[in-house]
Amino acid sequence: MSRRSGFGATSSWSLTEGILSPDWVSALANLMTGLAAVVAGWAGVRGLNAWRTEMVGRRKTELAEEVLAGFYRARDILTWARFPASDDSHDGEVDRPGVGPEDEDVDRSKIFTPVDRLTKESQVFSELQASRYRFMAYFGEEAARPFEEIRAIHSEVIDSAHNLIRTYGQEPTDSEEARRNQWEAAIGWGEGDRDTFRKRLDLTVKAVEQTCRPLIEERHKTRRNGPV
Repeated sequence: MSRRSGFGATSSWSLTEGILSPDWVSALANLMTGLAAVVAGWAGVRGLNAWRTEMVGRRKTELAEEVLAGFYRARDILTWARFPASDDSHDGEVDRPGVGPEDEDVDRSKIFTPVDRLTKESQVFSELQASRYRFMAYFGEEAARPFEEIRAIHSEVIDSAHNLIRTYGQEPTDSEEARRNQWEAAIGWGEGDRDTFRKRLDLTVKAVEQTCRPLIEERHKTRRNGPV
């Protein structure tokens, strides 16, 4: 019995001595260091991913604000460009006189007024179109279709003014008269409540709002309430 006890005590002492040997201690230390590195790396990856998500979200929101503001400006400029020239006394434009040899020149000047106004604000449209591909990258091609529509409206106004100048004074046929009416409508003449261009502008801006507004409002809400 005493031998067994002695043997057991000797075995326990040998095991304890083996565990506490420098090699075991070094291996255990290396294992703990490795585990700590794994945990730190995992936390670092999570932190990096969170930072990337935050940066992408911030850039996306900033782009949405920039584009939406650009569309608001473009809509206002196009609306102003299509106002009758007689309503704008600060551009060097003059009212249409009742009679006189210069009536034809004044008419031509009034027709060309939208082109003059849009030319003065051309940088706004250039900057807006420059953001199109970034917007497409973040929100998709379908969401970027309003860029095409605003450019089409801009082009139609300018092309219509040029066409009216080109055919000015000519006696139109019935089909040409219909086209002339379309051109005049494009530059803001005679539409009134049936202004289809104005409706197209409003629908274009609303389409951009549907994409951008929720993101902007969510971002501002987060800033007010702080991160969850």
